Amino acid sequence: MTTTDSADVLIVGGGIIGCLTAYYLSQRGLSAIVIEADGIASGASGTSAGWLTPYSHKNDRAMLALSPTTLRLHAELAETLPALTGIDHGYQPAPYLRCAITEDGVAELLAFQSQRASESVVMEWLSGEEARAMSPWITANIIGALRSDNEPTVDSYRLTMSAFQAAEMGGARMIFGRVVGLISPGDGVATGVRMENGSEAHGDAVVLAMGPWSGAAAKWLDHPVPVTPQRGELVYLAAPGEGDGPELDIGLNLVEDGSSILRKRLSDTIVGVSKEYVGFDRSTTIGARDELLINAARLSRRVEMASISGQTACLRPISADGRAYVGLVPGWDAVYLATGHSGEGIHYGPVTADAIAGLISDGICEHDIAPLSPTRTSTTNV
Repeated sequence: MTTTDSADVLIVGGGIIGCLTAYYLSQRGLSAIVIEADGIASGASGTSAGWLTPYSHKNDRAMLALSPTTLRLHAELAETLPALTGIDHGYQPAPYLRCAITEDGVAELLAFQSQRASESVVMEWLSGEEARAMSPWITANIIGALRSDNEPTVDSYRLTMSAFQAAEMGGARMIFGRVVGLISPGDGVATGVRMENGSEAHGDAVVLAMGPWSGAAAKWLDHPVPVTPQRGELVYLAAPGEGDGPELDIGLNLVEDGSSILRKRLSDTIVGVSKEYVGFDRSTTIGARDELLINAARLSRRVEMASISGQTACLRPISADGRAYVGLVPGWDAVYLATGHSGEGIHYGPVTADAIAGLISDGICEHDIAPLSPTRTSTTNV
């Protein structure tokens, strides 16, 4: 016998975007079922660095335009979600320094600063001496740095869990299983989804927020979804022992090789991050660990003295053109894509989820997501 379930909206994917979409829908009085193949936040949402920045992948202008809004929404969630669920998801604004050790690096940072200024994002230029004075962790011969004060950090797993718990309080539910297709009578109408185990779920709208696995939906939609996985590995450093000096209290980046060192309020210091194209392999590797640590040591020799407390790997959803796909799928009524955010899914999660929830509940969206429309996949090659 086929098991069926139903809600106003079906959301395929239990990561940050799926769970926040359920939360924002619940705030609008709509019921949602989140369908997850593995476990909540079991993909990138559970093991990402949790750095709220639009600058970790590709500085796409359409995405950058949404950054102030998503940062505002993150600040709101930092107040509302813990009050609802009791879960502290580690939201923390803190200074972040992008450092240069070569003249070429300085030139790159100055160009970066100029571009950000054109977007009304002010980043302060520091001399090498001023940068080193900010943190004893900086041991490299820094000759210049940019200071940013608007790139907070969060614990991405806790944020995702808190978002779903808040959605659950509003009537959302989660079921587990792998979706293998849409239920459709034709004419671009979807009335539900079919599961691998033979069960079905029915709803008036379907949101496909499947991260790096979104490409599987192309055959259901008869429309391309050019998203591929990129593995990103992180190394965690234990807190310094007694007499080993202070803990890191700011974020650091070396522009010459992109290595980053992040101190987060609820976790050990993070060294990141690799960018590897290895299909759906989520294993950690010694090679990535060593490369991350060697590069980070160019910025801070304290990395060489620290004890490794862990290593993780996740898969990021990389779109064909570096821009997320958010909105109605061409040729379908009430089937939406919300995927392809590269390494910035946590950052753009709130604005994406709020946009999708607005489209479903009111048929309008207060955010300018038109450039993110999935219609462009018709002419985009993977």
